[in-house]
Amino acid sequence: MDDTAHPAPPEAPCGTTADAGRCPLCARLRTPADVAGLEWSSQHEVDGSITWICPTCTRAQLWRIEALLAVASPTAPVAPTALRPAA
Repeated sequence: MDDTAHPAPPEAPCGTTADAGRCPLCARLRTPADVAGLEWSSQHEVDGSITWICPTCTRAQLWRIEALLAVASPTAPVAPTALRPAA
């Protein structure tokens, strides 16, 4: 098979739907071999983009995944709101 027919995609930033990128939690590079495998998990964002999480971080954050909580976000979280004192 001719490699020029299917050139490798350029490295893409985290949070995109491209096959390349880095884990947003540990910055591990997602290689072409990782793209072909099933080790990395995906998190589908509200805007339609996909954030890829490496196997090590997936295992460490498994409780959040099972609770349907976001594991990582390509954007910073919203600042917390101060609690009001009880009456």
